[in-house]
Amino acid sequence: MGSHNNRDFEADDLLNSMRRAGVEYSLVIANRTRGEGLTTDDVIQITKKNPKLKAIGNIEFDTLDLDQIEKLKGYLKDRKIFGVKLYLGYEEFYADDPKLSPLYKFCEKQGYPVVYHTGVLEVGYKGLLKYSHPLTIDNVAASFPNLKIVIAHMGNPWILDCGAVMLKNDNVYMDLSGFFDEYKSIAKEQVNFFIKRLWEFRQFVREFKKCLFGTDYPLYSQKEYLDAALKLPLDKEDRDLVFWKNAKEIFNLDI
Repeated sequence: MGSHNNRDFEADDLLNSMRRAGVEYSLVIANRTRGEGLTTDDVIQITKKNPKLKAIGNIEFDTLDLDQIEKLKGYLKDRKIFGVKLYLGYEEFYADDPKLSPLYKFCEKQGYPVVYHTGVLEVGYKGLLKYSHPLTIDNVAASFPNLKIVIAHMGNPWILDCGAVMLKNDNVYMDLSGFFDEYKSIAKEQVNFFIKRLWEFRQFVREFKKCLFGTDYPLYSQKEYLDAALKLPLDKEDRDLVFWKNAKEIFNLDI
C-alpha cells in the first residue's frame, strides 16, 4: 500500500479492493526508501486496526545501522511484522551486502522470511537495475540455506533467471506480482503474455509449487490481477499453495 511515486492509498481503499476481489487477507509492505514511502511503523499502525491486514517491515539501506536491525528484530519477535522487505535497485546495494548479515542470521535462526524487490523499477523512479537482478540473491540463498526468501515480481523481465535461482535453492520462492503496466486496467493481450511467460517458467522449473499470488496493489486492481492469475495452468495442489498455503507457511500467518 502506497508507492514509490507517492500515489498513496488508504487502508479503506485496500479493504474495499479485497472485498471486490474476494481476497481475505493482504500483506501491507513498508516501502520507505530515500525518505519517501510508508515506514515500518506506518504499516504497523495500519494493520493493527485491521485483522485482515498483516504488516511487512522494510530495510532502509541508506540509513542502515545495527539499531535499525535491532528494531526490526523486536517487531518480528512481537509479531508486529511478519517479514522484512529489501528494495534492491531502488537503493544501491546488493542482496549479499555484509551489513545485512546480522538480519539474515537472525531471520534464518528464528524462521522469519526476507523479501526482495527484483526486476524493473516503478516508472519514473531513478535506480540501477544491476542491483535488482534476481541472480544477486543466489549468494544469500547459498550462504543462508535455511533462510526463507521470496523474490518479488518474479525478477521480471528475468523470469527464467529467477526460476534458476529457485530451482537451485530449496529456500527460495517467488511471488507473481508486478507484471503488468502500472495504474492501468489489465488488457487481454497482457494477460495472454503473462500466461505465456509463466508457461515458459513452468516448462523450466516444472511446477508452480514455490510461487505465491501477489498484486503489488495499488499499482494494479486486485480483482483483475486475480482473474489473470486464475488463468494459469494450476492443478488443485498448486492452486492451494499459490493462493494461500505458501504465504501462510512462509510468513507464519495466524489465519
